[in-house]
Amino acid sequence: MRTRQELYGDIDAFWDVLDGETYALAEVMPVPKETIEALRMAAREAYTIFEKVIPILWTMDDDGLIELGFPKAALSFLRLQTMRPLSVISRFDFIVTGNRISVMEWNADTPTFIKECFEVNDRIARKVGLGSYNDGQAKQLADSVDRAVKAASHRIHHENPHVVFTSHGDNIEDRWTTEYLQQFVAGATYCPLDELEIRAEDGLYDQQGRRIDILYRQTFPIEMALLDRDEDGTELGRLLLQLVEMGLLEIINPPSAFLMQAKSVLALIWLLHETNHPYLTGRDHEVIEEYFLPTYLSPEPFLRQHQAFVEKPIFGREGDTVTVRQGDGTVLFSNEQRSFSNQSAVYQRYQELPMWPLEDETEVAYMFGVFVLGGRPSAVGVRAGERITGNRSYFLPIGQRENQEEDG
Repeated sequence: MRTRQELYGDIDAFWDVLDGETYALAEVMPVPKETIEALRMAAREAYTIFEKVIPILWTMDDDGLIELGFPKAALSFLRLQTMRPLSVISRFDFIVTGNRISVMEWNADTPTFIKECFEVNDRIARKVGLGSYNDGQAKQLADSVDRAVKAASHRIHHENPHVVFTSHGDNIEDRWTTEYLQQFVAGATYCPLDELEIRAEDGLYDQQGRRIDILYRQTFPIEMALLDRDEDGTELGRLLLQLVEMGLLEIINPPSAFLMQAKSVLALIWLLHETNHPYLTGRDHEVIEEYFLPTYLSPEPFLRQHQAFVEKPIFGREGDTVTVRQGDGTVLFSNEQRSFSNQSAVYQRYQELPMWPLEDETEVAYMFGVFVLGGRPSAVGVRAGERITGNRSYFLPIGQRENQEEDG
């Protein structure tokens, strides 16, 4: 067994230990090649369903969008169609149990876990003598980021736009993830969120007082931006979205990614499927049946059937405020963080996470993340921890043994 220093010591700007606690595990989980191939197929198929559904959301009236949990202040922003595909960098979270792969959610707007999967995972796998699964994906990531910025430049008719990447400057994970992406865009700069200046109906400016043409906000959620106020109570998030609506600023990921981020979209997808809606093709229904879990805007369907379910805030993240309930509604287990308790929720059929034994003989629950770049499946990684995968989950590197057979 290699030491942590041997595995991670030569990787620059990586947080294998975060806030004094272990984040990246010093061991590698072997995963069969067939599982990785099936996961990428699942991501490809699931993405097509979201692509099919987004026109419904673009044409939905305000009341419908509000019922799905979208902030009223963002409604006009949500309908902007600034670029295709729907998202530049996104990540599906999957549960693999036996022969079934289930979509937990699609992190379409602000997924993290990027450097871990695109750069770190394969380096660790090779160090312990296992084959790698994400070869070449970092090049695809670089191309996707660069292509998105060039597309945004074309829309604003600016040959040399001022491109700024932003994040919370004091959050190591967010900042180093953002700076990892920044390196793919020549001439791009970094500005912490708290040093951005919004000038109403004029533009967004960086810490040097220079107007920003394109803002790359990989770890900065729109729903959180809408909560920002200055000392006078001015709604900064609303002003930011207005700049986009006025054509004074381009942002990446685009508005369509925020529209798809809401977990309530999973409920809409299931409604269309469950009612056998003719908008979906026969193949669409097959994909939903194969990969998606029953999801509703109310717990009643599960309570009637005495079936365990998961209660998730519509715009929650990192397992925060997630509760697993038994079929009678009593709590089975719950995440101790309750930051999103004021949000509306969706209710999804409970699918238990598989367990993996670590070398110290403890067990962790785990889930797969599969990135999608511009509509194409890409890097794969594993997060592990408690039965609700939360902010304190581990990065568990994966690799392939030669002639590896499917685990039982």
